[in-house]
Order: sequence, then structure tokens, then C-alpha cells
Amino acid sequence: MEELILAVDIGTTNIKAGIIDEYGNLLRVKSKELPIEKDNSGKAEHNPEEIFNIFVLLVREIVSGYEDRISLLTLSSYMFGLLPLDKNLKPLTGIITLLDLRSRETFEELYKLVDFEELYRRTGCPPLFIYPFSRIYWLKRKKGEIFEKARYYIGSKDYFLLRLLGDLYTEPSQSISTQLMNVHTLTWDPYPLEFLGIKEENLPIIVPPEKILGKLPLESSKLLGLKGEVYVLTGVYDGGAVGLGIGAMGDSVGVINIGTTGMLRVAYPKPVIDKDKTMRFQAYFLCSNKWYIGGAINNAGIILKWFRDNIFNLSYEELTFEAQKDDAKNLFFLPFITGERYPEIGNIASGVFFGLKSFHNKNHMIRAGLEGVAFTLKMAFDALRENNIEIKELRAGGGGTRSSLWMNIFASVFNMPIKVTESEEAGLLGSAILGYTALKKFKSLEEATEKLVRIKNVYYPSEDLVEDYKNKFEFFRFLVKNLKEAFERHNNL
Repeated sequence: MEELILAVDIGTTNIKAGIIDEYGNLLRVKSKELPIEKDNSGKAEHNPEEIFNIFVLLVREIVSGYEDRISLLTLSSYMFGLLPLDKNLKPLTGIITLLDLRSRETFEELYKLVDFEELYRRTGCPPLFIYPFSRIYWLKRKKGEIFEKARYYIGSKDYFLLRLLGDLYTEPSQSISTQLMNVHTLTWDPYPLEFLGIKEENLPIIVPPEKILGKLPLESSKLLGLKGEVYVLTGVYDGGAVGLGIGAMGDSVGVINIGTTGMLRVAYPKPVIDKDKTMRFQAYFLCSNKWYIGGAINNAGIILKWFRDNIFNLSYEELTFEAQKDDAKNLFFLPFITGERYPEIGNIASGVFFGLKSFHNKNHMIRAGLEGVAFTLKMAFDALRENNIEIKELRAGGGGTRSSLWMNIFASVFNMPIKVTESEEAGLLGSAILGYTALKKFKSLEEATEKLVRIKNVYYPSEDLVEDYKNKFEFFRFLVKNLKEAFERHNNL
């Protein structure tokens, strides 16, 4: 009987599961909403027991009819999650998600105490409050009773592996974003650990993303409604899974993902640290001796959602239709409505329309929004090239690729063709590519990519737009650089 893979992606607002065959076909997909506990302090936590129960229900539903055909279970999850556990492996808080803002409270203090340039050289992570390094410091300073009781610190996916396997495991594509792991050795780094006053034994065992951990215990199989032997693969983080599903293992393929947030990364055979002191990109790890160099931005698809819900009351299709009626007429939009994690910009930035005139209307405003997202990712693209990282090809995935206009804008801003792949669930497909390679269905990830990732559309740069966007991008960078003081003063009002 044909072997099938069950891939589960644990997001911040939804959990999604898919069953994929060895030809890359998605046989079934289901998702459920994950509740987040929030309050005015900036708290944004998942209740561990609650979301694990939702995971169990989701898996039981999706495997119905496939109970005895699932050969491997693999997980992906969001970065920056943190869960402190006591000596009995019991949670001391909820899972602190990437949306949690409370560590910002102590980040300025932390920034004065830590040599972040040295930390960046060691971990590949620039100074940002969202990393678990900053979150543990916040616990130590503001929640001393929890810090004193904590014996282990794990991530969101690690908690699911603990519940299923009974032991503490993690994998480097996710743990590299703790700012506790050395990007060169992929081991826990002594500098951040000593600063926080924790030890290696307080952190999970690191295993490669492509390693099969073993068989799912019988009790866990029964809980999930599975029959027969099911192997468990550690898998990669969610952005890594998307990259694999788009084709990141190809030769110098740059991967753009346009979801609520955005990213541009390239799989590279060694870690690269930005030679610029502004630390513009992260040197994360992917899998199979490939690092995942690039940058991520907070504001991508969320801009269209904001236009839809707060400004124009139009559907996504109507927004795109309006935007393609005209160019932006020299209207610029700095799309930083949720701040920006990209280090050149920063969390205190906000959204700005610049150049607004009486003749501008919603068409120009929407178009400027789409262009602003492309310009922001172009900054990451240029930073990689300035560090001699070659990108021969660009591929895109995520919900934003449904807009042909947006993909045409990207192609002209980057002056490169943009290839969009067929699968609308690139993350699940990426996990399956990793899984079928681990099961020896393919000799390598490169072979699996070649056979399972299919190109649907190619968008080419427009000669008329390339030069225009080149000039506009330079002005966009000028605005970003020169509005920094205004953002700082605005933040202190």
C-alpha cells in the first residue's frame, strides 16, 4: 500500500494538517482556529493543553479513512515561541507566541547590557525583542517566581514533540531563532546562556530536521486515531517548510513568501553574517547543511487586509482591480503599520503615505501599498547581494501570489522573473518533501524538489516599469532613512 505523509503546521492563529502522497498531491487538508489569550499588557499566549487537544481533534478528523496508510508524521511551527517548564516538565505559563509584546518592556535595558554585535556574530540573529533570549530576560526581570521555578525552556513545536514522544527534542531551523544557538556550530552558545544564568541542560536535545526520531508510541498513535507504525520527523520551522515547498533547494533560488508577513531568503551552503553594522538580515538554518539567509518583514498581506477592513471595505479582488487602473502617481506608502522587524526600520516605525495630493484616490493608495511591500523586501534582497550572496532565480509563494498585479510589481521592482508554484499549500508540501526524502523515496532534497515542485506561472519584468521602479525604490530608501528621527519622536509623544 502506498505510504502517505501527515504534515501539520502549528501557526499562531490556525493549525493546519494535510495528507500528501509521494507525487506531491494534497489528498486532504483541514484547519482549525487556535485561540490566543491576550490582555492589555501585550500578552499573547497559547494555552498548551488547549491547543494540543485541538491538534488531536484535527488529526483524528483528517486521518479518518487513512488511519492505516500514514507512515510518517512531521510538524512545522512558528518561530520565537517560548514555554518555560518546571522540573516535572509541566508548563509554568502559556506558550508565549511571536505576537507577544511584553519583552519589549525590558529590551532597552537589555540592549545596554549585551554586546549585540557579538551576539549577532555568534547567533546570526540581530537585536530584536521577539527572540526567546529577550523573553527569558523579561521573565527573569519581571516574573522572577517563574524564572526561579523554570528548569527547561522549549519552543512551540518542542511542546508537541514532548507530548507525543515523552522527551525534550528540538531542531536547529527553529531553535536558531532563539538567539541562544551558535549559527556556526548549531550548538547552544555559552555567551547568551551565561548572561541569562541558564545551562545547556535547561534546553532540549538538538536533532537534525531531516532525522526520523523514531516510531510514534502506541499510546500516542491511539490518541491520534492512527494504526500501524508511524514514524516521527522533527521537520523545519514554518517559513522553512514554505521555502522547501516552493523550491528553495534549487541552485541559488531566492524564495519570497507573501502571507500576512513576508520574507525573502536563500538556502546557502554556509552561514553569512551581514558585513554592515546595521545587521540587516538573519543567518538562520534550514536543513541538510543549508543555511537560510535573508530577511523577514512584519507588513505584507496585512496591508491588503487593513485596506479591506479599515479603509475601503472592498474584497481582495476588488482592491487589486482598483490598483491596476493606474500607477501610483508618485504616491509612496511606507507599510509599517505594525512596526517592522527589519533592522534598518525598527519596531517604532509606523505607516506613512508620502506625496499625497488632491488628485490621488483609492486606486493610487492601494497601488502604493502593494509597491511599498515590494520595496521593503527589495531592501533585504540588496543586502544579500552586497554580501556576495548570489540569487539566480526568484520564486514566490503565499496568498499574495494570487494577485497577478502584485507579482508583476515584484518582477519589475526586482528586475527578475518571479516564478509562482502550483501548490497553494507550500508549507505542507515542503514538510512532505522533507518526509519522503527521510523515507528514502528520493535520493536527496534536490531530487524531491525537482519532482514535486511544479511551476504554474512566470511573471516577467516590464521594461517600462523597471527604470521607473529603480528611481522610486531609491526614494523609498531615502524616506526610510530620513524618517527615523520622526518615528522616534512620534513614539515618545
